[in-house]
Amino acid sequence: MKRQYFLPYFLFVLVLCFCGGCTSYNKNSEGLRYLGQARYNEAKTAFEAALKAEPNNADTYYNLAATYHQSGKISLQSGQSADAQLQYDQALRNYQLALTYNPNHTEAHRGLAVLYMETQNAEAAFKLLIDWYNTNVTSTEPKIELARLYQEYAQICQLQNRTDMAKEYLDSAVKMLQLVLVAEPDNYRALRAVGYIKEQNGDLQGAVADYQHSFRSNPQQKDLENRITVLLQGK
Repeated sequence: MKRQYFLPYFLFVLVLCFCGGCTSYNKNSEGLRYLGQARYNEAKTAFEAALKAEPNNADTYYNLAATYHQSGKISLQSGQSADAQLQYDQALRNYQLALTYNPNHTEAHRGLAVLYMETQNAEAAFKLLIDWYNTNVTSTEPKIELARLYQEYAQICQLQNRTDMAKEYLDSAVKMLQLVLVAEPDNYRALRAVGYIKEQNGDLQGAVADYQHSFRSNPQQKDLENRITVLLQGK
């Protein structure tokens, strides 16, 4: 007698899972639309509804974190420091949840590292990305994100007139990007990043060469195409 209920029950479970996935997708799409319109409260509500339908979705946690992160910035710019802190706390929590469900979520690593830097916690930002790199030494994304952090911190050091430290971090960024290019010579993100560093250091010819290589690898980079044109016209 029990066997006659197995098939209908199984189909019922499939329908529930499928509908949950549909709800999650639709609510995520709705939330992203609200986020693009800077309607942060509506975006949060939509993403939270998506999580109710699919509680283990790392992308949804990231979307929710990014929404809290952005609304926190707005509160801070408006002088509402207490509210900004609450928003940042929620962003931190949801970035961490995204990484719990997907330890290699690139955008969550990037967003959390940025949040740490914005809240004057560079040590936590570096630890986050170095730990990610150490557990994924053959992966491209941790190297690129760590290079990005080295580069950005070098700029901070430069503004603080810590020239030697700025050079040290910039050299670390270049070394990390070179590791990517050894494994993937046509990686457009690494090529673009190396080109940017060369441009900042005054090596415009080298920058253009790397930018052009990057653009050939990914012609969708219209802003980079414009930058190449500007640099070539300036020669």
